[in-house]
Amino acid sequence: MKKNIYLSVLVFIIIQTSGIAQSITPHILNNGGGSATSMEWSIGEGASIAPFLAGGLGLNTGVLQPLTSLVTGINEYGPAVFGNQITVGPNPVSNLLHFKARLSQVGNLTIQLIDAKSAIVYTQEAGTIYGSYDKDIQMQGYPDGVLYVRVYFKPNNGAAKTGVYKIIKIAN
Repeated sequence: MKKNIYLSVLVFIIIQTSGIAQSITPHILNNGGGSATSMEWSIGEGASIAPFLAGGLGLNTGVLQPLTSLVTGINEYGPAVFGNQITVGPNPVSNLLHFKARLSQVGNLTIQLIDAKSAIVYTQEAGTIYGSYDKDIQMQGYPDGVLYVRVYFKPNNGAAKTGVYKIIKIAN
Protein backbone atom coordinates (compact mmCIF):
# COMPACT_ATOMS: atom_id res chain seq x y z
CA MET A 1 0.00 0.00 0.00
CA LYS A 2 2.77 2.45 0.99
CA LYS A 3 4.66 1.49 -2.14
CA ASN A 4 1.70 2.49 -4.35
CA ILE A 5 1.31 5.82 -2.54
CA TYR A 6 5.02 6.64 -2.94
CA LEU A 7 4.88 5.66 -6.59
CA SER A 8 1.77 7.81 -7.16
CA VAL A 9 3.39 10.82 -5.47
CA LEU A 10 6.56 10.35 -7.50
CA VAL A 11 4.64 10.19 -10.79
CA PHE A 12 2.64 13.28 -9.79
CA ILE A 13 5.85 15.23 -9.01
CA ILE A 14 7.45 14.20 -12.29
CA ILE A 15 4.38 15.27 -14.27
CA GLN A 16 4.11 18.60 -12.43
CA THR A 17 7.76 19.57 -12.85
CA SER A 18 8.26 18.37 -16.42
CA GLY A 19 6.68 21.55 -17.84
CA ILE A 20 9.17 23.81 -16.06
CA ALA A 21 12.34 21.80 -16.54
CA GLN A 22 15.64 23.52 -17.19
CA SER A 23 17.36 23.32 -20.57
CA ILE A 24 20.03 20.63 -20.73
CA THR A 25 22.21 22.20 -23.42
CA PRO A 26 25.47 23.05 -21.60
CA HIS A 27 27.73 26.02 -22.31
CA ILE A 28 31.24 25.86 -20.88
CA LEU A 29 32.55 29.13 -19.46
CA ASN A 30 35.79 30.18 -17.80
CA ASN A 31 35.49 30.57 -13.99
CA GLY A 32 38.80 32.22 -13.17
CA GLY A 33 42.36 32.69 -14.21
CA GLY A 34 45.21 35.08 -14.51
CA SER A 35 48.18 36.09 -16.55
CA ALA A 36 51.92 36.61 -16.44
CA THR A 37 54.25 38.31 -18.89
CA SER A 38 54.27 35.40 -21.33
CA MET A 39 51.08 33.42 -20.73
CA GLU A 40 47.44 33.57 -19.71
CA TRP A 41 45.59 30.72 -17.98
CA SER A 42 42.17 29.72 -16.74
CA ILE A 43 41.35 27.89 -13.55
CA GLY A 44 38.38 25.64 -13.96
CA GLU A 45 35.39 25.89 -16.15
CA GLY A 46 31.75 25.85 -15.23
CA ALA A 47 28.78 24.59 -17.12
CA SER A 48 26.13 27.22 -17.65
CA ILE A 49 23.06 25.26 -18.64
CA ALA A 50 20.83 28.25 -19.30
CA PRO A 51 20.25 31.80 -18.13
CA PHE A 52 17.54 32.25 -15.51
CA LEU A 53 14.89 34.93 -16.02
CA ALA A 54 12.43 36.07 -13.35
CA GLY A 55 10.61 39.31 -12.73
CA GLY A 56 12.40 41.15 -15.53
CA LEU A 57 15.83 40.26 -14.14
CA GLY A 58 18.31 37.86 -15.71
CA LEU A 59 21.05 35.77 -14.13
CA ASN A 60 23.84 33.94 -15.95
CA THR A 61 27.35 32.86 -15.12
CA GLY A 62 28.94 35.57 -17.25
CA VAL A 63 32.22 35.64 -19.16
CA LEU A 64 35.58 36.84 -17.91
CA GLN A 65 37.10 39.66 -19.93
CA PRO A 66 40.67 38.84 -21.01
CA LEU A 67 43.42 40.53 -19.02
CA THR A 68 46.19 40.61 -21.59
CA SER A 69 46.68 40.70 -25.34
CA LEU A 70 48.43 37.30 -25.37
CA VAL A 71 45.46 35.42 -26.81
CA THR A 72 43.48 38.08 -28.68
CA GLY A 73 46.08 40.69 -29.58
CA ILE A 74 43.72 43.36 -28.18
CA ASN A 75 45.26 45.98 -25.92
CA GLU A 76 42.26 48.23 -25.17
CA TYR A 77 40.15 46.15 -22.78
CA GLY A 78 36.88 47.91 -22.12
CA PRO A 79 36.74 47.57 -18.32
CA ALA A 80 40.29 48.91 -18.01
CA VAL A 81 39.54 51.88 -20.29
CA PHE A 82 36.00 52.86 -19.24
CA GLY A 83 35.66 51.25 -15.80
CA ASN A 84 32.01 51.03 -14.83
CA GLN A 85 30.91 53.80 -17.23
CA ILE A 86 30.00 51.21 -19.87
CA THR A 87 28.24 47.89 -19.44
CA VAL A 88 27.54 45.28 -22.11
CA GLY A 89 25.37 42.27 -21.40
CA PRO A 90 24.08 39.72 -20.88
CA ASN A 91 27.20 37.75 -21.59
CA PRO A 92 26.77 35.11 -22.98
CA VAL A 93 24.01 36.48 -25.20
CA SER A 94 21.52 34.75 -27.47
CA ASN A 95 18.99 37.32 -28.75
CA LEU A 96 19.44 40.83 -27.42
CA LEU A 97 22.67 42.52 -26.31
CA HIS A 98 22.15 45.58 -24.13
CA PHE A 99 24.72 48.38 -24.27
CA LYS A 100 24.63 51.05 -21.56
CA ALA A 101 26.91 54.08 -21.28
CA ARG A 102 26.99 56.55 -18.38
CA LEU A 103 29.57 59.14 -19.44
CA SER A 104 30.53 62.28 -17.52
CA GLN A 105 31.79 64.18 -20.58
CA VAL A 106 30.19 65.42 -23.79
CA GLY A 107 31.48 63.61 -26.84
CA ASN A 108 30.85 61.40 -29.87
CA LEU A 109 30.17 57.70 -29.32
CA THR A 110 30.49 54.85 -31.83
CA ILE A 111 29.72 51.18 -31.15
CA GLN A 112 30.98 48.38 -33.41
CA LEU A 113 30.40 44.64 -33.33
CA ILE A 114 33.42 42.70 -34.62
CA ASP A 115 33.50 38.99 -35.48
CA ALA A 116 36.33 36.55 -34.76
CA LYS A 117 37.93 37.37 -38.14
CA SER A 118 38.16 41.08 -37.17
CA ALA A 119 35.46 42.07 -39.66
CA ILE A 120 33.09 44.83 -38.56
CA VAL A 121 29.60 43.32 -38.78
CA TYR A 122 27.62 46.14 -37.10
CA THR A 123 28.16 49.86 -36.50
CA GLN A 124 26.05 52.30 -34.49
CA GLU A 125 26.97 55.98 -34.65
CA ALA A 126 25.37 57.38 -31.51
CA GLY A 127 26.50 60.91 -32.31
CA THR A 128 27.10 63.48 -29.60
CA ILE A 129 25.97 62.29 -26.20
CA TYR A 130 26.20 63.39 -22.60
CA GLY A 131 25.22 61.31 -19.61
CA SER A 132 23.17 58.22 -20.42
CA TYR A 133 22.97 56.26 -23.65
CA ASP A 134 21.24 52.88 -24.04
CA LYS A 135 21.15 50.68 -27.12
CA ASP A 136 19.79 47.17 -27.70
CA ILE A 137 21.51 45.17 -30.46
CA GLN A 138 19.67 42.26 -32.09
CA MET A 139 22.00 39.24 -32.17
CA GLN A 140 19.93 36.65 -34.10
CA GLY A 141 21.73 37.22 -37.41
CA TYR A 142 25.23 36.65 -36.08
CA PRO A 143 26.99 33.27 -35.80
CA ASP A 144 27.52 31.56 -32.45
CA GLY A 145 30.95 32.05 -30.93
CA VAL A 146 33.19 34.87 -29.78
CA LEU A 147 32.40 38.43 -30.87
CA TYR A 148 33.83 41.75 -29.71
CA VAL A 149 32.13 45.06 -29.00
CA ARG A 150 34.43 47.99 -29.74
CA VAL A 151 33.47 51.31 -28.16
CA TYR A 152 35.00 54.52 -29.46
CA PHE A 153 34.40 57.71 -27.47
CA LYS A 154 35.86 61.08 -28.48
CA PRO A 155 35.13 63.71 -25.83
CA ASN A 156 34.85 67.34 -26.94
CA ASN A 157 37.77 68.13 -24.62
CA GLY A 158 40.39 65.45 -24.17
CA ALA A 159 41.81 62.33 -25.74
CA ALA A 160 39.73 59.71 -27.52
CA LYS A 161 39.17 56.35 -25.79
CA THR A 162 38.70 52.94 -27.36
CA GLY A 163 37.54 49.92 -25.33
CA VAL A 164 36.93 46.35 -26.48
CA TYR A 165 34.56 43.93 -24.73
CA LYS A 166 34.56 40.18 -25.41
CA ILE A 167 31.12 38.59 -25.70
CA ILE A 168 29.98 35.08 -26.48
CA LYS A 169 26.99 34.51 -28.77
CA ILE A 170 25.08 31.31 -28.02
CA ALA A 171 22.16 29.62 -29.75
CA ASN A 172 18.63 29.91 -28.39
